[in-house]
Amino acid sequence: MRAKQSGKALFPTLILMLFALCGYLYFPASQGEQTNRSASTVEVSVHEVVAEQRAITANAIGSARANQAVDITSSHSDYISDISFVDGQVVSRGQKLAQLNNKEELLAVKELTINLKEQQRQLTRLTELAKTQSAARSQLDAQRSKVDALTTQLQTTKLKLSEMSIHAPFDGVLGKRLVSIGSYVKDNTPLTTLDDISIIKVDFQLPEKYLAKLALGMTANVTSDAYSGRAFLGQISHIDPRINEATRSIQVTASFNNTDHALRPGMLLNVAVQLQQLDALMVPEKSLIPRQDKHFVYVVKDNKVQQQQITLLNRFSGWVAVTGLQSGELVVTEGTTKVRSGSQVSVKG
Repeated sequence: MRAKQSGKALFPTLILMLFALCGYLYFPASQGEQTNRSASTVEVSVHEVVAEQRAITANAIGSARANQAVDITSSHSDYISDISFVDGQVVSRGQKLAQLNNKEELLAVKELTINLKEQQRQLTRLTELAKTQSAARSQLDAQRSKVDALTTQLQTTKLKLSEMSIHAPFDGVLGKRLVSIGSYVKDNTPLTTLDDISIIKVDFQLPEKYLAKLALGMTANVTSDAYSGRAFLGQISHIDPRINEATRSIQVTASFNNTDHALRPGMLLNVAVQLQQLDALMVPEKSLIPRQDKHFVYVVKDNKVQQQQITLLNRFSGWVAVTGLQSGELVVTEGTTKVRSGSQVSVKG
């Protein structure tokens, strides 16, 4: 009786042990199979290869200068009687800037004008007499000499009088006023500065290896820390005929329209000269696999990757122009270290 009861008690235990054994044999095997399946597929990111146009540039650091720049000075020594400008004023060519004391010159012009009129009257009288009297001819020649001398003297005085007024030699922007009314100035004393900044010229140097590729009219652009994100477009206007023997570089100048006066003389600028336009297939630089002196990429096709050798044409910021691929192919950009040729992959996204 006890044996039958103990046998009935063991029966549920045996059933549980049987289920546990089946689970042990079946479930790990199926999970392992799924794990192996997922382990054989690598998730990667890809980029579609397309043909793009990129500019090949030569970069340098340049210094800006005005198209024209002069110090406004006096050509004579005297007191300043009037000033007709303020600091930083925009002026036009011929605009009056300052006046020196010219009273002496005005009186001299007036006196010479009166004397000249009198001598011309005498010359007219002697001319009439010379028609009938031969003795008057020598006096006529002497009078002509007097008139000519006075005419020359009057022109010289008028010229000095005009120089007592100081005018702008070209359109531009004035600098700081350096003198005041009543100041005594000598010849060559600076009164202010004048800069024509409607056009800004940027001087920079490039290695001589670029000499054969440089030409007048080539596109150049500059950027400045003062204007974040803004580029100024210009053209090469001068290429120095000499190579610097010390640096083996060539001096180049680019000109930029500056109607808004954003660029100023003396600025330090980053210059990029566009040497040529390149049409080529572009791939991200992170997709490259360098091996010795060769380069490869992984190309995805039918969810498998195949290693493909490529040739580099030129490097850009984060990108590389290459040959050896076809437009529309997919290259692996993330996960290159996890795959080999023939690996099964799944593309993110």
